[in-house]
Amino acid sequence: MKTKLIILVLLLISGTSFSQGFHYGFTGGFTAATIIEKSEINAGVKKSPKYGYQCGVAAEFDVLSTVYISSALCFVKKGDKFKDQFAVSKASFGYFEMPIYVGYKVPIGNVYLSGNVGPYSSLAIVGKRSFTPDPDPETEPPFEWNFEETGHESNMDNTTEFFGDEWNSYKRFDSGLSFALRAGYQQYQLSASYSFSFIDIRPNETIKSTNSVLNISFIYFLKY
Repeated sequence: MKTKLIILVLLLISGTSFSQGFHYGFTGGFTAATIIEKSEINAGVKKSPKYGYQCGVAAEFDVLSTVYISSALCFVKKGDKFKDQFAVSKASFGYFEMPIYVGYKVPIGNVYLSGNVGPYSSLAIVGKRSFTPDPDPETEPPFEWNFEETGHESNMDNTTEFFGDEWNSYKRFDSGLSFALRAGYQQYQLSASYSFSFIDIRPNETIKSTNSVLNISFIYFLKY
């Protein structure tokens, strides 16, 4: 009887500790994304950030007073954008993404700063490409402007499936590494993160294409 009572007390204590160290809530923010392409042909192409958003749920568990593990499940908009004086071309992705961070907090009075690092995995559920020529360009484009030496070629073809194994198609799955800095006060956090992928999302091309995303987000914990 005493043994059962001791076990019950230990379970109640551990359950209370877990509850006190576990926080959950909502997150939302903005993204500035691009696709980094590495090849000799496209080495000189300069791209503009493609702006989007993210929203989802977040959770955090305190391992120690200053060390924690955090994660989130979010819908994230990513993509690519190239603009010159003749046209604008875009590739747009909608991912379900889950990062897993290990973080370290530094208390400063009533607030705290923290640094996080960890892997992420994501699965694209929607995607499309667009190509919009300028209806009234100031100058006549040269013949070669819509070929490989520009960033338009990959978005001019609307006949190829966006996701798949064909030429000019993209992989749905992506994974990489993410870094974040956070400032927090009670149940509120402001986060700035940068993530880059390890996976070539256009494997059947002569170029290597990887996602690169800067994210600014706000986190509100319902329980803290």
